[in-house]
Amino acid sequence: MVPFSSSDNIEEIYERNVETIYRICYIYLKNVQDTQDAVQDTFLKLIEKNVTFSSEEHEKYWLIKVSVNICKNMLSHWSRKNVEIEKANVPSISKETNDIIEEISKLPEKLKIVVYLHYYDGYTSEEIGKMLHITASGVRNRLQRAKAML
Repeated sequence: MVPFSSSDNIEEIYERNVETIYRICYIYLKNVQDTQDAVQDTFLKLIEKNVTFSSEEHEKYWLIKVSVNICKNMLSHWSRKNVEIEKANVPSISKETNDIIEEISKLPEKLKIVVYLHYYDGYTSEEIGKMLHITASGVRNRLQRAKAML
């Protein structure tokens, strides 16, 4: 295990994960400016903590968990103005994906993240369960509830 403290490694981690972290933060915050702040805070936390990862999967799990926590903190502390995603100029996301993310963002918090991780990033129920510290069956139940709501 090598700590990711050099600027080259931070850049590599950023490039590998920024799009996923951006989308997750946007699903929670529904606001481009706050999303950008949350993404920046996530990667700053990586630099501050000088975390050691055992694999790229561990790296991604850690970044997702940190970004979700940052978003929840922001939601509990700020009153924010929501911006429609079509007007948000989100980089590298198609109009169809924008529409889907907009609908996902309307789901309850517990459902948003499992839907994104399963359908966009392709994680299994077991992998998502490990990330979010819930059972695989709990993940599948959340996916079923989200489908019914969508």
